[in-house]
Amino acid sequence: MPEKTADVIVVGGGVMGCSTLYYLAQMGVTNTLLLERDTLGSGSTGRSAAILRSHYSNEVTTRMAIEGHRVISNFEDEIGEPGGFVKTGYFFLASEEQAEPLRRNVALGRSLGLNTEALEPAAALELLPDGFNLDGIAAIASEPDSGYADSSAVTNGFASAARRAGATIKLGVEVTGILTGKGRVTGVQTTDGPLHASAVVLVAGPWSAELLMSVGAPVPLSYVRHQVVQLRRSLQRYPTLPTVADAPGGYSFRPDSGDVTLVTIKEDPADRETYNRSVDAEVAQMALEVMAHRLPGFEEAGWDGGWSGLFTVTPDWHPVIDRVPGVEGLVCGVGFSGHGFKLSPAIGRALAELTVEGRSTSIDMTPLRFTRFAEDDLIESSYGATVFA
Repeated sequence: MPEKTADVIVVGGGVMGCSTLYYLAQMGVTNTLLLERDTLGSGSTGRSAAILRSHYSNEVTTRMAIEGHRVISNFEDEIGEPGGFVKTGYFFLASEEQAEPLRRNVALGRSLGLNTEALEPAAALELLPDGFNLDGIAAIASEPDSGYADSSAVTNGFASAARRAGATIKLGVEVTGILTGKGRVTGVQTTDGPLHASAVVLVAGPWSAELLMSVGAPVPLSYVRHQVVQLRRSLQRYPTLPTVADAPGGYSFRPDSGDVTLVTIKEDPADRETYNRSVDAEVAQMALEVMAHRLPGFEEAGWDGGWSGLFTVTPDWHPVIDRVPGVEGLVCGVGFSGHGFKLSPAIGRALAELTVEGRSTSIDMTPLRFTRFAEDDLIESSYGATVFA
């Protein structure tokens, strides 16, 4: 093998890459190099609504979400950097046919230590803003400790802490290939030439597909555009708001600074390179209408722009977190399907463990293994193949 550039190269400078770099340092691996073709958090991370919630339909994702919330909600104590966490409370609204699955998921969360409760509509109305309309809602999951954070602050916080420990980050360097020899990874090919390492962690978001294909390990991925509409509400009517997911309606909303409310709505198939990064006027109108349906005071709200991001989606809307079959030393985290930010501390730790120890010891990631699609062992969701999972 040529002279080593680093012990571990991390490909991708989103929250996953920076989290992995940090947890590698926590495990004593500091001769590390993160490569990012643009700036930190410039891809899906920077276009996330950064909601923190732990209501999921399966144990592994629930465990990851609980751990993610623990770290991000205490980010300055844990990492030494601000993370921008705001506790708003979280409510997941379910229809009649979704009510029993919701109760099962609440029971799962409670069994894992999550502070959550299944509420009937009358009880939920005592906790929701005055006038909240629960038409069509049969059950509500409440998480009083949940809310949202700042995805850029968390990403840069992980990066800063990793740098302090000795890690190196290079921006403006694109990885164009994975270097291998005798069945193992030897480094990466970049726009600056080859760089060598005994291990590589691939967390390049939508751009992971070709790199995995090049080493004979394809993952079935598709791309979905999700829109985040920014509305301005009356602070006199709604001085504060909780974070809410409306599963029957297919959207979520949360407050932001000042009088801003963010509505995440409308997922559509998209081209990775050319998708529209702004918000469609008709979708903004849709956001205004659904918000006014639930909260009548939003009839007077105004649209103030927004943005669109990209989900990299697997067939079961859950990621692959595993060593890449057939290529020793190559580890990947791919296909986060809109869940990534809230899970990033747990995923970064798991990827570091897979790299250093060969297996994930903090949370068993076997259900998210590389081969589950070929084995037809997909992760099931109570709410269909959507971001609610």
